[in-house]
Amino acid sequence: MKKKFLQIITITLISAFFTSCSKCVDCADCPDEVTLDQTEICQDDFDSKEDYNSAVALIEAFGCECQ
Repeated sequence: MKKKFLQIITITLISAFFTSCSKCVDCADCPDEVTLDQTEICQDDFDSKEDYNSAVALIEAFGCECQ
């Protein structure tokens, strides 16, 4: 019983660790006419994952490369 409980606690902690990690991309190699205020875009800076994905897609539509 203790072993099963310990496994559940361990899995929960590992899941929380990976969930709390912020997904960030660096955007660079933009055309000369495009200037970014910041080159690192992080998911935590947005209200939702959809807003984050839209922002990255927009930056890439201007010709920048985000990785």
